Amino acid sequence: MGNDKFLDAAENGDFDSLKALLEAGADANTQDEHQRNAAYKAAKHGHLNVLKLLKEHDADLDQLDNRNTNGLYWAAMNGHKDVVLFLLENGASLDITDDRGWSIMDHVDSAGNKEMHELLVSHQA
Repeated sequence: MGNDKFLDAAENGDFDSLKALLEAGADANTQDEHQRNAAYKAAKHGHLNVLKLLKEHDADLDQLDNRNTNGLYWAAMNGHKDVVLFLLENGASLDITDDRGWSIMDHVDSAGNKEMHELLVSHQA
């Protein structure tokens, strides 16, 4: 079983394929060449059901890639509110800065997404 197939299933929201691969022994924390795991890819594309499945298999929901961004960063940038809430409720960190020194909040504010800003503010420590 190839890592590409597993990571592609997560990225594309292919729940059934991902579940079968996990049941066949796939590592929920498999990463690509950019240090992005399946949870990162699912979060980026708004696949909440896939994230829940990965959590059941002990996936790292706060994996940082080689640019120091996580799935929460991309879920927020892409407007996936349900995914953002799930990640925050499951320990994903808002307290990171990317390779340019920008926080998740900096990016959300730069994009002018006031609704996401309010959601993130309501979950800051």
